Amino acid sequence: MKEERNDYTEDDNIVELVDDEGNTFRFEHLMTFEYKNNWYCALTEIKEAVEDDGEGEDESEEVAIYRIEGDEDNEQLIQIEDDDELDEVFAEFCAQYEDFEDADEAAELDGADED
Repeated sequence: MKEERNDYTEDDNIVELVDDEGNTFRFEHLMTFEYKNNWYCALTEIKEAVEDDGEGEDESEEVAIYRIEGDEDNEQLIQIEDDDELDEVFAEFCAQYEDFEDADEAAELDGADED
């Protein structure tokens, strides 16, 4: 049985990346953030369909984080090769994303009281 995941109708947060071999991958843009004077972009790959083999696989999504280099007219996403940098940046992403999610939930709760 196939399970549909990440069924998107709007392309506002969709990014397509092409690898060195010409393969195109679609990602959802989660957030762009600054850390230690560098800018980073966090993405999660959009899975069109996933086989459900019934073995209870972990359904958590993987996050890819890239460093943004270049100017506004020619930005490039650069893979982070240094494990220590990647660990630090991922921890910062988690902290900022959690704050972002908490702010969204708080705004939704605040708006629910208005009648």
